[in-house]
Order: sequence, then C-alpha cells, then structure tokens
Amino acid sequence: LQMLEFLNLSRNTFDGHIPEQLDHMLNLDTIDLSHNMLSGEIPKSLEESQHIQVLDLSFNLLEGEIPSGGKFANLSAESFLGNYALCGVPKFHVPLCLDKTERQSKSNAAKVIAACAIGGSALLFIVCPLI
Repeated sequence: LQMLEFLNLSRNTFDGHIPEQLDHMLNLDTIDLSHNMLSGEIPKSLEESQHIQVLDLSFNLLEGEIPSGGKFANLSAESFLGNYALCGVPKFHVPLCLDKTERQSKSNAAKVIAACAIGGSALLFIVCPLI
C-alpha cells in the first residue's frame, strides 16, 4: 500500500475515526472519504503528509478543529462541507473554535438557563392551583 496514490472510499457507510496511519502511505496524492459516517477529529498527522494534493472529507460527522498548517493551507471549504461540528479558520466557512474555558463557560450558562426554566415551570405548577 505504500505505492498507493489515489484512495477513494467515498459513498460508503464507513463509521468510526479516520485512521492516523493514513500518513504512512507516503505516495498518497488523493484521499476521498466523503459521504460516509466518519466521526471524531481530523488526525493532526494528515497535516504532516507531504504528497496529499486533494483531500475530501465532506459530508461526514467529523468534529473539532480543522488543521490549518501543512497541506491543509491549500485546501478549500468544499473539502469539509456537511460536517457541522467542525471549527477552524474562516476560509473553511466553519465557526471559529472556542477554547476550552469558553466551551465550559457556555456549557455552564446553558445548565443555569435549563435549571431556571425547570424551576420556573415547577413554581407555576405549584402556585397556579392555589389561585
């Protein structure tokens, strides 16, 4: 497989993570994993691949930050379409990534709002019958 130049596994129902070992295929020029059910983050090791010219990861269930260095600097937004949990630099047309403290802060705010909503609803059920 070390001489493989073109890998097209698109339009299957593959799930799970993208294997880190793809970067060991030294001559791989094109990788098309689009239209599957792949999940998890894009392996950072792909950023180091020397030969990749085309990478299509569109329409999967990928999440996390899109690497922006290496060959990823030459990729376009079309490579990542349909992965609604990805984040990264604006050129990929995805939301900016939040750092861990921002994510935790937003998560805590959502919990407070949910608790207030539940508490308020419970209070209405208690008070309304008394009126």
